[in-house]
Amino acid sequence: MATMVQTRPRVASSLRHAPIIGVVRTASLEDAAHQANVLAASGIELVEVTFTVPGASGLVRELLARRGGDGPPWFGMGTVTSAARAREAVAAGAEFLVTPNVSADVAREAGQAGLFLVMGALTCSEIVTAHELGADLIKVYPLPPVGGPAYLSVVRGPLGDIPMLAAGGFGIEEIPAYARAGAIAYGIGAPLLGVGPDEEEARRRIARALALARGEAGLEEENR
Repeated sequence: MATMVQTRPRVASSLRHAPIIGVVRTASLEDAAHQANVLAASGIELVEVTFTVPGASGLVRELLARRGGDGPPWFGMGTVTSAARAREAVAAGAEFLVTPNVSADVAREAGQAGLFLVMGALTCSEIVTAHELGADLIKVYPLPPVGGPAYLSVVRGPLGDIPMLAAGGFGIEEIPAYARAGAIAYGIGAPLLGVGPDEEEARRRIARALALARGEAGLEEENR
């Protein structure tokens, strides 16, 4: 099995290949396990289980044990708002961390563990601070309430050298607009799965989202 030092660049490589982090945020552990498995089986290479899920760290342990060996898929933890949560995630075997906020404490824990870190930020000052703390990718969050792609485009103007992930609740058909605004990856949860338990529909939606995120959807439609 790869060490954490080896895992970090491989997680980055997976995100370049499949630039969507599938976010699992449910009120029940059973639903979270189901969603994580559907995402992982459908081509999502980074699956984020948020700390808002009951028993989240235990679920990550189970997902890793079921996978065996190395990823992809890679399983990480989100809503990592404190050093204590970061340490819990590391102890569970999480392979990347995602925060909604700028936290020097979380950055320190991620750095010590050698984990890929996606740090949440919104303003230019927060984005620069998160980047200086060593975050591998900045999650610009929450984007829809503050203008969506238009806001991201403005922020990218002076900060175009900082890699950014778009997040905050938007549909899969909005991915191209965020790509044009400068996002290189996307954090998406429920819209990937649709409504209800239809796994085949979820797989279709995930395939569509990945094609859009990779810039392949337009080529596919032109060739029809």
